[in-house]
This record gives sequence, C-alpha cells and structure tokens, in this order.
Amino acid sequence: PTPPGNGGPGNTISLSPKISEDGINIFYPDVFQVNQPVSFAITAGNNSLKSVTWQQSSGPQLNFLAANSQLISFDIPAAGTYNLELRVLTQANITITKSLSFSAVESPNALVSVRLDHTAVEQAKVSLRVDSSAQASNKTISSISWQQTAGPAAVELSTNEHYLFFTAPNVTQDTLLEFTAKINFSDSSTGSDSSFVLVKNANINSEGYFPKYAERIVSPDVFAFNPQGKYAAALVDCVYNNQISSSCSFGKLPLLGKEHINPSINDVLDRLVVSHQWMGERFKQFLEQSATSDDMLKLLRATTAIVIAYDVRPSFYWSATGAIYLDAANFWVSPQERDTLNDQPDYRSEFGKELRFTLPWRYVKNNQYYIRNSDYPVADRLTRSFSALEGSASWLMYHELGHANDFFPPNSWSSLSSSSSPLSYSNQADPSSTGFSQTYPLMSDEMQALAQVSFAGKSASSYQKSLQATDVVSFFTPDRAPDYYCYSTERENYATLFGHFMMAYRLGVSADVAIISSVDNDELNVTWGQRNRVNSSDIQPRVRAVVNDIFPQLNVAQIQANLPKPELMKVGVDWFSNVDLSPSPTSANIQAKKAAYQPVDPADYWLAFPVQPRTPEQ
Repeated sequence: PTPPGNGGPGNTISLSPKISEDGINIFYPDVFQVNQPVSFAITAGNNSLKSVTWQQSSGPQLNFLAANSQLISFDIPAAGTYNLELRVLTQANITITKSLSFSAVESPNALVSVRLDHTAVEQAKVSLRVDSSAQASNKTISSISWQQTAGPAAVELSTNEHYLFFTAPNVTQDTLLEFTAKINFSDSSTGSDSSFVLVKNANINSEGYFPKYAERIVSPDVFAFNPQGKYAAALVDCVYNNQISSSCSFGKLPLLGKEHINPSINDVLDRLVVSHQWMGERFKQFLEQSATSDDMLKLLRATTAIVIAYDVRPSFYWSATGAIYLDAANFWVSPQERDTLNDQPDYRSEFGKELRFTLPWRYVKNNQYYIRNSDYPVADRLTRSFSALEGSASWLMYHELGHANDFFPPNSWSSLSSSSSPLSYSNQADPSSTGFSQTYPLMSDEMQALAQVSFAGKSASSYQKSLQATDVVSFFTPDRAPDYYCYSTERENYATLFGHFMMAYRLGVSADVAIISSVDNDELNVTWGQRNRVNSSDIQPRVRAVVNDIFPQLNVAQIQANLPKPELMKVGVDWFSNVDLSPSPTSANIQAKKAAYQPVDPADYWLAFPVQPRTPEQ
C-alpha cells in the first residue's frame, strides 16, 4: 500500500448534507450500488442528540447492526427501492422523524468495498479495511492507496496491507470524515470506494480512569443490553465512559455474587454493556449453548459487569471497576458482525522483535487446531460456527474470570460492604495471586526479565539480544510455568494456570507452547515444544492451589489424574506440522502448515492475551 494522503494541508473540505432541516443534517452517498456498503449519518450542528433510531420500512431486507447510532452502514443486497425511517430525540426533548428513500442499481464495475463506515469518538483509534469485491475475485491486486477526501485531517494515518489506521481528530461538534481507497489491479483496471467516519465531540475527563490509567478514549455509543435491568442506569456510568474518576460503591453496583449465589443467564445479562446489539445476542447465545455455561455463571459472580465493545482491544479485567472487558472479535459469527469491529493492531505487536526467539502458544483438540482465526480470512466473508465462537470466547473468559476471582475470591463476597468499592477493597486486600506467588514462586529470573521485554515493551539488553532459542530452553523447561505469559506478572501467572486447566477439564482442549528460533528459520522449526505442560507433575500442585481458591467444589487432584499427560513436540519439525503429535500424522491434520503465519492474529499467538490497566489512585 502507498502512504495515505490528505486532501490538503490542515483541514480538508467539509461534506455537504443531503438534508439540512429541523436542526439536523443527514448525509448519504450519491449512488447506491448492489453489494456495496453504504451509510447514512446524522449530525446536529453544535448540539448533541439524546437518541437516534433507524428502521427500515420497505424494500429488500437490510442488515444494519448499529440501529441506535448516528451512523448506520450496510451492504445493499438487491436492486430496488428502499425506505428508511429515522427518529431523533434532541437534548431539548424534541422528537424529529424523517422518511428517507433511495434506489439501488446493479453495477458490474463495483469492484472495491471499504468497510465499515461507523462512529468514533475524538482521539479514538480508528480502522478501515478495503477489499476487492466478489466481482473482482479473478483479479490480482497490484497496489492500494488511501486518501482522506473530507473532514478535518485525521492524525497518525498509517496503512498495513488492506487496512487504514488513524486517530480521530479533536472536533468541536460531531463531524463527518470521508476516506477513499483505490485499488490498482494487475490487468491495469482500477476500482475505488469511499467510507464515512462520524467523529463525535465528547466531554473527556483527562483525569478520568480510562483516559489516564487505561490510556484509551472509549466509545460513547455503549448501552445496557437489558434496558429494563435493575442496574441499567448505573452500568455505563460505573464501568465504561470517559468521565469515570472514582470507583462506584457496591451499594450502587454490587458484585453479582453478592446478590445471587446461583445467578441465572438473565441475571448476568442485566450486567451486560455492549456497543452493538449483536454482541449481547451472541454473548447470550454463548451462555445458553456452551458446555462452559455453568462454569461461567459461577465465575461471573466475582464481577460487577461485563463490557463487550468494538473498541475493547485487547481484553482486560480491571479492579478499578470490578468489570471484565471483552474484545468483540471473540464473539462474531457473520461477516457483517465482524465488519463492526475495530482492527487496530494490538499495541504489543512490536514488543520483543529484537529477541532471537519466539514462544508461540495455541489450543488444540484431537491433534488439530481448536482456535485459529486465520481460518477466516476477512476478504472471504465467511460465517463462523457456534463451536468456533465457543472456542474463541471460552479461553478468553476463563482467563479474565480467573483475574476477577483472584481479586474477589468466593470467600470475600458476603463480607463486602455496600459503602466499599472494587478499588477500595482491592487496595486493602491482596489478591489471592500474591500469596500464591509467595508459596509457589517461579524461579527463572531470566524468563521474568525476558517477559518484560515481550509483554511490557521494555528494551532488550545486549545480553538478551544475544540469547538463542537453546538458551531459553535451559531457562524455561526446568521451571514451573506452563506458558511464557505466566512470567509477565503474578496476576497473569495465576489466571493462565486457571485458564489452561479449565480448558483441558471442561472442553478437552490442550495447550501447546514452543520455543522457536526467529533467526534464519522461516519454516518455524521447533527447538523445543510441549503439549499439556499444565498437567506436568511439577506444575500440578500450582494448578491445584489456584483452582481450589476459585472452584473449591472441584476435586482437582482426581481431575488431574484423568487429564492427558505432557507430550513433547518433534524437534526440528515446524510449528504447524507439530499440531499433530500422533504416531502417524495424516496429511489432513497437517493442513495447518499451509496456513499463513499470522503472529498478531488473536487466539493464534500469545499477543492475544489480555492485559490489566494501571490501578488508579484511590
């Protein structure tokens, strides 16, 4: 891709609304073509809006997944006339309704699609993606270029393959930006498409928890999934906005376990915050259908809320709010749902690049990949099965809820005062992982120091840069960590042990870890690797201690006796082929070797692991 450009120095041109009346401005494109993504956006000048609702009244069925947003985007399925109904509630409690109509036409020249037009808050990280459409499937892309064509200049524009990344500019009122992507094909033909991003003016507290300690500006377009729930009014105020500067008391938003010993799915959904309705529906489906559901309902008792939003990346648990924050990339099923996600790369993706080795990880089952996002190339617009959703969501939630139950173990729930808060309690009571790490410490100082390079972004020393994969084998294998990430912090050590055990116990899924040289090793041949390391005899006592803290009702020793024993990988064989450790692996099971190596693809590599923001000052 060529570097992105702006239409001119400073600000670019402003877009003119198609409709400007009753104090609102409505924007939409000039042309509507079948199989192309299009959008409608609304602004209200210097004023903000209380609510926006879009509905379709006639025409072939549209699928817009942000019906309560100021900008909706959708693909046009067929030629014909479409009618939309817009309902707006202003800050002055004035209701405005508009009927909008457009006609779509077939176009064999619609070769390029940019997805997805959406809203973003000022200073937020934004991503757009361009692909050649189905009509261009027999064409080869030779180059891609991006141009900002309208709106105040975006900040920190960059490209990565098909993606455009930028930071939304500061604005004094809700403002529409436009970007155009052009693709040159090898047969000298070209195609282009444009996309809107509505940047929302926001009241951001620079001393607020999210801007200051989580170092992120969060979306204002989140809402309680159950608007009639007992805590609907408190959820967003307490767990996800740019104003939060104190931890809500348990009197305002208590732990789920304080109120419900055996919570129902509806009890959990009453604590759910989402940025898109589909995220809540998929989370509900997960709780209703997953083999892990009973575990999750119990584990969720240690939380105040669950947030699933397009701009949560990477996932995290935060003792400041008592909530877990889940990357919605773990829950999508349809390509339209996936379109709504933010594809900004994990900020840790460049950490540790100067080291001469990698320690990849993965989950496998029956000698095949259990989770692998690279099976779903974005451009192919595939639909995921529920089993894929279950795998992607289960490992993440076991890990995050391991954190939540570390800070708020079951024996703490009944004693929590309504005047206390998640932050005040966690500042006064050490999490279980503190005592655990004193009793069951990890011994390798070298691995601890290397983890700070790989996971915390510290600069590698000359000594660390000189280490070979064989050196790391001598550091890692005698110690008692099942995974490299265990060395990042005491908290991650605790949650990773719990997650690996629960995936093996409940879903029959094994965890792999390997040490691979990154020097002259394009095939990614394994220097050392092991499956089911979490069930090795020297790690089993550590696992029992963690699981007994969180799930005292389980007979962990008996479960461990029935779990698979550790199994070494084949040295000198590549990471992909090592997915099948059976005595006579089949070519079908080794098909993973043919997949492109995507180290920053969530659930394919360690970079998908969650993080914890800094703890705010009390």
